[in-house]
Amino acid sequence: MAFSLFADSDDIIHVTFFEEVDFNQRKTAVDQVVKQVLDCEKIRLLVDLSDFIDLMSLQEQEAFGLYLANTPALQKAKVASVTGLNHDGNIVVEAVAFTQGYQVVNFKRHQDAIAWLKGELN
Repeated sequence: MAFSLFADSDDIIHVTFFEEVDFNQRKTAVDQVVKQVLDCEKIRLLVDLSDFIDLMSLQEQEAFGLYLANTPALQKAKVASVTGLNHDGNIVVEAVAFTQGYQVVNFKRHQDAIAWLKGELN
């Protein structure tokens, strides 16, 4: 698998993608997150995309954005994505998901994303 997933001591779920990542791997990561958050009231999710190679076609990016937006367990989640300083590889996914009501905030720096998820940064 080209991703790792864990919950830290602040109950922030970290999903880190690395190497080459395709549609099925990203969907699998979402499905694993959903299994972890089924009984959670407060869902905070950090998706690190700063060191991956996106293999998804434009159609797959759009489909994945719709998948995110239509996953009930994530509809009330507070989601931060980290794309690094020179990486906009998730822009189509986030735009499509956003138009369907999915809320995500993009950050260039990991520490800013964590601070925002903790409520330390507005």
